Amino acid sequence: MPNQATSSWRFHPGFFLSLTLLLGVLIACSRSSSSCSATLNYDGKTYTGAGKSQDDAEHFACNKYCREDDPEYDAMYRIWLDSAAGRAAGRPSKEEAIFKEKRLMDYVTVTCANKCVGWAKDGKAKIETKCG
Repeated sequence: MPNQATSSWRFHPGFFLSLTLLLGVLIACSRSSSSCSATLNYDGKTYTGAGKSQDDAEHFACNKYCREDDPEYDAMYRIWLDSAAGRAAGRPSKEEAIFKEKRLMDYVTVTCANKCVGWAKDGKAKIETKCG
């Protein structure tokens, strides 16, 4: 008499075909996730970003500026780094700190990035975007 537990786990040939197709779609989607790139020129420095849209790419370029050179983020980061939360997080780098502290993440990705994108509209900075 066949074992009931093993007979219920039989794989059908269609299962492997479906699994292979699903894996192919996931790989294809992951490779085409960034179709736009942006270059921000501000204060004599260049910052790049990539995203699915022009808006995303511009914000990611601005996020890079914010993490690397924004004086307000630098001050916030240094204060947080010396706080109990910063010490408990292992005193991470400016780039890693945004993943440890929501306030830092919000400042970089919302407050500072929106300010930076606004500079391009005001002519204080130049952002070039290419989508393809």
